[in-house]
Amino acid sequence: MAAHLNIAVVEDNDDLREAIVEVLTALGHRVFGLSCAEELSDGDSQAMIDLLVVDLNLPGEDGVSLSRRLRGTQPGLSILMMTARDTVHDKVAGYEAGADIYLTKPVSIEELQAAVKSLARRMEKLLLDNQALLTVQIAGLKAQGPGGNIYLNTVEVDILAALSRSPDRRLAYWQLLEILSPSIEGATQSNLSVRMTRLRKKLLDIGFDGTTLQVIRNEGYQLCLPVQLV
Repeated sequence: MAAHLNIAVVEDNDDLREAIVEVLTALGHRVFGLSCAEELSDGDSQAMIDLLVVDLNLPGEDGVSLSRRLRGTQPGLSILMMTARDTVHDKVAGYEAGADIYLTKPVSIEELQAAVKSLARRMEKLLLDNQALLTVQIAGLKAQGPGGNIYLNTVEVDILAALSRSPDRRLAYWQLLEILSPSIEGATQSNLSVRMTRLRKKLLDIGFDGTTLQVIRNEGYQLCLPVQLV
């Protein structure tokens, strides 16, 4: 089964943007829509996406510039361009800017769905091929990665175990706060953020140098590593 993705749709036509968001959400992806490139800053958490669906003719910064900007900070990002620009020159420029798929408008729902499914399968395969396995020893309170072992506290073990068992390795804020609440009375998202930062540091110490625990915009966190619980 193909991975579920975090997708940003940048399209200035309101009706089309809403339709694309609806179609991709129905496939099980986490999708949000923006009307211009400037709303997607490469320095904030909402920019940590798996797939960018972008129109090229945007007000202000155009889709080609946005694609180059995000690809520069997120080399693993997939990009699907949808545009009325249909000349060979336009297509070459799009692919040189980082497009994985270039679709010319009008695009049918079936073609859009097929393109996104193809990219999702490709990303899932790359994840499985390229990422090392995180092994969590529940009773021993220890995590093992490509760079060695490290001890965890009980809350960290509980968080990793819960994330690994959940669909797509994602949990909402309230679910994670329930795990945190026995150790911190009245735990807040700020407390959770501190814990997640410390846990990321531990995962970095054992050799996981990419994105390990990703913030899901307005929702929670996703564990971005294959996990084995022992």
